[in-house]
Amino acid sequence: MWSRLLGPCALALLILAATPASANSALEFFGDAGDSAIAPDSDSLDITGTAFTMEAWIMATGAQNGDGIIVNKEDSYEMALRAGDEFMFALQGGAWDWFGGGKPTMNEWHHVAVTYDGALSQGWIDGREAPSGTAANTLDLGASDEPFQIGRRVCCGTTPFLGVIDEVRISDIVRYTADFPLPTHEFDTDGNTRLLWHLNEAGGTAVADNSGNANNGALEGAPQWTAGAPIATSTAVDARSKLAVTWAALRTPY
Repeated sequence: MWSRLLGPCALALLILAATPASANSALEFFGDAGDSAIAPDSDSLDITGTAFTMEAWIMATGAQNGDGIIVNKEDSYEMALRAGDEFMFALQGGAWDWFGGGKPTMNEWHHVAVTYDGALSQGWIDGREAPSGTAANTLDLGASDEPFQIGRRVCCGTTPFLGVIDEVRISDIVRYTADFPLPTHEFDTDGNTRLLWHLNEAGGTAVADNSGNANNGALEGAPQWTAGAPIATSTAVDARSKLAVTWAALRTPY
């Protein structure tokens, strides 16, 4: 009986093994002012309510020369490594002030996030509250007509990021309210996701948005795709599951 199954089984395993998994890449920036990944303005990127989270994985590869912008939507929200490579953020709703603190170590991957609940904002580094830089830290969110981008901002002098960025997500919900374990796989989209860039393209100049809101982007300047992203892809997990299911089906007697 097993000899009858050997041919189809081997063929099925060969097909699965030959099917390429989704690339697990990230985007590296070299501190050049013209480098970014940018998406046009859209209503889905203007979050003016009382709940907000922006987050990304980053690895600084050197000291920032000014404001090393990670995420930016000018006149609305941004986060950066600035003022001596400290993690800082700003939300705009009538005033544009920087808050935050804490220094992610260079040449290591870190998850950074900013949450806002309508009254207070909070920075997070590797699942822990980062220094707020102020006792109250009360900010607002405002809409803007500016594009969304990572790696730089559209104004204000020297702002390019020096390092690698991966797994960028913008949400209209407060995703973190207390210390949390670091994600081990890429983010899933849900009804509160406004933008989700896995940055797994590994080549070309297009950046796909996986949120369902079509906030697709494009590379400007010369950022480079790089391997060695900090977390596993969901596709890799799915591929293993499909292999197990297929093997179980093939070994069923008939």
